[in-house]
Parts: sequence; structure tokens; C-alpha cells
Amino acid sequence: MGHRVTVVARGKAEAIAGRFGLGFCELGSADLSGYRPPWRIDAMMLGVVGLSFASRLRARWKHMARLVLDFGPPELIRLGVDGLLVDQDLVAGGTVAERLGLPFVSVSNALHWNEEAAVPPHYTGWSYSETLWAMARNRLGHAAWHGFMRPVLAIVNRQRDAWGLARLRGPADTYSPLAQIGQGCRGLDFPRRELPSTFHYVGALGAERSAQDDDFPWDRLDGRPLIYASMGTVPHRANALVLQKVAVACAGTDAQLVIGLGRWKGEKDGAEACLRDLPGDPLVVDFVPQLRLLDRAALLVTHAGMNTVGEALSRAVCMLALPRNADQFAVAARLVHAGVGLRASFRRSTPGELRGLIGRLLAEPEFRARAERMRREIVDAGGARRAAAIAERALVGRRPVARDAPL
Repeated sequence: MGHRVTVVARGKAEAIAGRFGLGFCELGSADLSGYRPPWRIDAMMLGVVGLSFASRLRARWKHMARLVLDFGPPELIRLGVDGLLVDQDLVAGGTVAERLGLPFVSVSNALHWNEEAAVPPHYTGWSYSETLWAMARNRLGHAAWHGFMRPVLAIVNRQRDAWGLARLRGPADTYSPLAQIGQGCRGLDFPRRELPSTFHYVGALGAERSAQDDDFPWDRLDGRPLIYASMGTVPHRANALVLQKVAVACAGTDAQLVIGLGRWKGEKDGAEACLRDLPGDPLVVDFVPQLRLLDRAALLVTHAGMNTVGEALSRAVCMLALPRNADQFAVAARLVHAGVGLRASFRRSTPGELRGLIGRLLAEPEFRARAERMRREIVDAGGARRAAAIAERALVGRRPVARDAPL
């Protein structure tokens, strides 16, 4: 649409940007891969109650906030940017835009954070309910989220004070007033009544990307119904243990299991020992051409990451969700609410339990029928093309873009 796009991110994103022909600018020189939070009392308390992942995540967000605030302004001035697309979890991004007088658009690559009293927080796997008890539970959950994010916002607010900008009161103050772009669609979310008029569901941002075979052995697919299992693209030994249970669950069924380890070539995660000699002889590969495989799949077993879920629904594939962390629990709850999937425990589920859920998803046509209806809604939402049109309108016009505005 007439703009040159440059990805400003950590160094490891350069290869991905290059695959899509985008410019790249590394944000600072800090390597966050080995970053661990200092042993502060709040980090220790989170670890004691089993929330060590949350502690590491907040430490990463704090570190990224400092990185964006320190290195963002000079890099953006050097690049001569006209506007910014800011990931919703990069809470300092909007502050840098405001400092430089640049328009920005918020993009939720994962599940969007927008709060409502009747909607469970995005970091929980709670089911939707409008009972008084559920509403009280949600209020406590939202308050906990604000408390969790307070140290991150404190870093941003100290810089805003130095720059003479108004202080942020909560996470919602970091979202763009011009446009907010979220993956998914209304049917995949819980009922919403308070989303701002500038919030846009755009379906699946990656569902129309060009497919690459990556040397996938297509000749080994034998024509049986295809079950595709993937726990995402972040290598973790726990994923292999779960995929092992999935293989046991699928053994003996009239279906072929394909396991995608989700790792780029050369990455190692210790999975090999757990995934040797699996029952049922599943096809195990490092990295799969996911969209092409989903075109053939009857069922997806997934960690319930938002990108994978959107791509599966764009192909009308129902899912068994095994969420492990972050917003995956909330995405899984929405899959169940929409009737396009079932969920089980990532760590505690047994092969027998998984076999029963897989059997239901394959045998009950209602799941596939609802997934087909969801496919139409996801596709109609417009995907990356509509997201680009919304962003272009907001960044060029510097005016709010409403949901019903012609693009």
C-alpha cells in the first residue's frame, strides 16, 4: 500500500523477517535468551506457588520495556518511520510513539487483553458465566492482573514522567486510540459488550501466507484420516512427553498421526529419546508446512496458541487443546465454548483420556460442522489484508478507525 515495512525486534527475528522480504532493525544489542529475573522477593513468591513461568514472563516484559524506551527512539528516528504497529504485550511501544509524535496501531498476535467484567481474564482458563459468583471471580482476576503488571508499568511511567507525558493508569492505557487489531472473530471469543469501537477482529493473520514444503515426506501419508499433533514452535522437553502420550492414544485407531516438533533446523530440545519407537508408527518431523497439512487434517492436537488455532479454524479443523502456559488456557476455554474443540490437561491427562476425547472429535459430526461455520467467519474477517487496510487508514489519517468504517 505504498509503505516500506521494517521489523524492529530482537535479533532472532531477523531470519523470519527475511523470509517475507521485510526490512529488519535489531533493537539494541541485548541477548535476552539467557535472561533470568533477579531473585527478588516477588519472584521468589511467584515461584513458591508454582508461577515461575509468570515470574520469568514479567521479568522479560520489564527488560523489554527498558530496551524499547532506551533504544526505540533513536532507532525509529534513524529509520524515519511514519507510524508503528505495536504488539499489545510490548507495553512501552505506545509511549515511544507518543514521545516521537507518531501514530500507532495495537496488534494482538496472541489473545487480546481487553477487559470486561463478564469476561474471564485472558491469562486464565475459566469458563464464561454471568453468575454473580463468576463476575466476582473475574473482578478479582482482573485486579490480580493489574497488580502483576504494576512493576512493568512503573518502568514505563518513570520514563513518561521524564518525558512530560501523562502517567498510565493500567494496561488499557497502553492500547492505541486509533485502532486495535486482534486475531480471531466474535464466534471464537466469549460474548463481548464493551470492546471499543476501534477494535477489529481480523481472523487469522497467517492463514494466507505462502506455504513451504520444507522437505516434508508427503509420500508417507497413507490416505487414512489425518491427526496432526503440534505443541508449538518453542522447543521444550515437556512437549515431547505429551506427544508421547498422544501417540499412545492414537495407536490402534483408524487414523494416521503426524507429529510436528515445531523446531527450526538445527535446534535441539532433548525430544529424540522420548519419541523413538512410538506405538502406531506415527510420522515425526521437525517442522511441517502447517497450512498444507491442515488442509488434509481431520483433527489437530494443539497447545492452543492463537496463531495455530486461527490457522486450523481457517481450514475448518476441530481441535483437542492441551494448553501449557500463557494465554493458551484462555484460548482452549474459548474453543470449548464455541463447540469447535475439547480440552484436557497438558501434564495430568492419560493416554486413555486422550483416546476418548480424540474418538469423540472424530466421531461426532457436530464438531466439524461448527468448525466449518467458524471457518467462514474467520475468512470473512479479512485476515492480513484487512489488518493492513485498517493500519494504513489509521496511520495515514491519524484518526480513529471504527469497525464499520469502509476500507
